[in-house]
Amino acid sequence: MTFQLQQLKLQTALAHLDKGNYAAALPVIRAAAEQGDVDCQYRLAFMYQTGSGVKADAEQARQWYEKAALQGDADCQYLLAQMYDDGDGIAQDYLQAARWYAEAAVQGDIDAANGAARLFAEGLGVAQDYVRAAQYWKIAAEQDDDEALYNLGVVYDDALGVAADYVLAADYYRRAADLGNDDARLNLALLYQEGYGVECNPEQAVSLLLQAAEAGNDEARFQLGLAYAEGYGIQKNWEQASYWWHAAAENKHAKAAAALRELGKPDDVRE
Repeated sequence: MTFQLQQLKLQTALAHLDKGNYAAALPVIRAAAEQGDVDCQYRLAFMYQTGSGVKADAEQARQWYEKAALQGDADCQYLLAQMYDDGDGIAQDYLQAARWYAEAAVQGDIDAANGAARLFAEGLGVAQDYVRAAQYWKIAAEQDDDEALYNLGVVYDDALGVAADYVLAADYYRRAADLGNDDARLNLALLYQEGYGVECNPEQAVSLLLQAAEAGNDEARFQLGLAYAEGYGIQKNWEQASYWWHAAAENKHAKAAAALRELGKPDDVRE
């Protein structure tokens, strides 16, 4: 078969895939995959993983993702890692997950970088190592991934495998907060309250807490209630304190529920 005819058949098969006609595309996609075509190996793996045009077969999906992964395809490296990580139709294997997340991460895949970082941070399949975790989070952070930026903030805030550095923690939290990460807004607010890594600014803390609380962060709601109860960075207002504690307590936030119980006591017996 001439190269031109092969390409024509492949283009026709890809057109079938675009229309959802997987069964018609299967013979050509399989033949190309067997000849080492990375894109077709990915497509065939996906078909087996989702049962599109073939009977779902996780092991076949794993094998085809691996063939493409071994050729350096970052998407397939990530998808293979995810299968091992989740135990998706195959035996869960965190070590293999870490291997393939790492392979894709060094090619700049954000999800893979976060996956590798999580495994090292939690010690799943590998020895717990926050320094290694931070290396992978930095790959994602360099691409402005808010979760990676937040996690790096936690690393330096809580001195996880590194010396505490509140200035650096605040910088990572600020960058993540600017991208809309409400956990980062919460933690940055706490730094502003205490003056760690930033100049003490209770008003800025309240502003950040309000943003996170309005977005549904229950710890931020609790902390905002405290700010109102103590008049720290905002005028004291027990009604607002109660409002935000109720909002958090409705989602079973234990400290908010405890604060409401304390608020319900007569003034002379409150702790």
